[in-house]
Amino acid sequence: MKVDFYTKNILIVDDNKVNILVLTNLLEDEGYSSISSATSAMQAYETLKNKNIDMILLDVMMPHIDGLEACKTIRQNQNYNHITIIMITADITDETLKKSFQAGANDYLNKPINITNLKVRIESQFMNAHKDALLLNQNRLLAVNETVQMLAHQWRQPLSFISTITMNIAVAYEFDELTPENLNKSLDNINNAVQELSKTLDEFRQISNIEKSTSLNNINDTINKSILLIQDRLESNHIKLETDLKAQEDILYFPNEIIKILLSIYTNSIEAFKRIPEKEHKYIKIFTQQNDTNSCIEIHDNAGGIEEALLNRIFDPYVSSKEEKNAVGLGLYNAFNILKESMNASVKVSSQNDQTIVSIKLPNSK
Repeated sequence: MKVDFYTKNILIVDDNKVNILVLTNLLEDEGYSSISSATSAMQAYETLKNKNIDMILLDVMMPHIDGLEACKTIRQNQNYNHITIIMITADITDETLKKSFQAGANDYLNKPINITNLKVRIESQFMNAHKDALLLNQNRLLAVNETVQMLAHQWRQPLSFISTITMNIAVAYEFDELTPENLNKSLDNINNAVQELSKTLDEFRQISNIEKSTSLNNINDTINKSILLIQDRLESNHIKLETDLKAQEDILYFPNEIIKILLSIYTNSIEAFKRIPEKEHKYIKIFTQQNDTNSCIEIHDNAGGIEEALLNRIFDPYVSSKEEKNAVGLGLYNAFNILKESMNASVKVSSQNDQTIVSIKLPNSK
């Protein structure tokens, strides 16, 4: 994969102007053309506000606010999560490196700077960021595709109903049997079907919104909303849905993200059932329970289980249990990251015989 990174915006943060000059010259000699600098953490924050930065080369030892503290502050701002941070330090003890990565650094360079090491580290980090961006875009496209498929399925029945009514109106008119009463009744039925279409569209628009903060919600209510969106697909595939939802207190989480994750899990089950069309008594079972510290969701299906070799890599990107040629396996990978990074939650998948169990554990934040 050949990608041009030389126009990327690099910010050098160092209290020593000589170090900045040396590093700038090294980068320019390598072909990098967009380089900014800051002599303090505060100056770096201002630069980030006013300029789109792709990478920060951040000195660890600085007065007032050192590089470790600056790295933590930058990572706490969601607008800067995409920025690659490479720490630069003369102290390469295990403790310093550990603190650097805990602060959110992607990599480190030790002083004095070796030009070959500098080039390799920067190109490697830019390549990783490029791959992550491709992965994110592909995941978004897959999410849109799944949403469109579910929306189309939800719309199919009301649209078929409207088509049947209009055909009946046309036939009745042709044979001079269309009475005002029948016409009004048919129009009312069409209006009801249109309202159902509009309601479904609003529901999908709502779960597609990106949530910026958690809110107090009930896990059982969120599960029931997800079921309404997938119910028709389950019925058309002759899959029985059973629930055992224990009483829950409201907790803080992202409800739309949980709905998306649940829909992804349901869809995986439906696709797995399609590979065993002869199977009878297909089911998906959903259980919830809550204790003093966690709220748990378990989803069981009997769609054939997952091979042990695949089970160990189920949360890796591009790993898929689907047999389709173009299946890329980003659903559970994405779910794992959303749960872990956004909600401090966990997800576990186990399989035995023909059953698969997905367990989601959310902390009881109130």
